[in-house]
Amino acid sequence: MAPVTFEEITVDRCTSCGGLWFDVMEQRRLKDRPGSEAIDTAPTAPKGGAHAPAALMKCPCCNAVMTRLKDVDRRDVEYEYCTICNGAFFDGGEFRHYKDTSFLGSLRHLFGKRSSSS
Repeated sequence: MAPVTFEEITVDRCTSCGGLWFDVMEQRRLKDRPGSEAIDTAPTAPKGGAHAPAALMKCPCCNAVMTRLKDVDRRDVEYEYCTICNGAFFDGGEFRHYKDTSFLGSLRHLFGKRSSSS
């Protein structure tokens, strides 16, 4: 992991896959800040191909097994979450998608997933 800072918030980017690790609620704090999607420089990862399934993924902070969650506001956004330290891991491209609050963005993501799995 390598630190990446946007304004005063520092998150960690995986040097291997480009995914982003957010400590407690950092993703929410960055969601409404214009331009913060720039920290997500990795190409959008194919679902299921970027890393181990959540059941096998260990938290980089406390080593607990992580769980997969859907975002409350965007049900089409899934990410890994640690129930012990409350951190969150977004695969490459997921934070950009998480920030895109448009209906069109939702449709683009859904149809993009279908066409990439064909």
